[in-house]
Amino acid sequence: MAELKALCMKCRTNNKPTMRDMVNPVVTKNEKGRYSAKGTCSVCGGNMFKFMSEADGEAMMQ
Repeated sequence: MAELKALCMKCRTNNKPTMRDMVNPVVTKNEKGRYSAKGTCSVCGGNMFKFMSEADGEAMMQ
């Protein structure tokens, strides 16, 4: 599976979320056709969520 980066709200520097790798992302498609990924932060283990484009979502689901 491809590497996925998302903002982690727990890992903050200067009170701003930082971009981290997402571990074990689960990609889903909602009823409106929008793709999203849920996973955990590779550094702190916090929950992460990211909306994805249709092309990225299709590529991650395969």
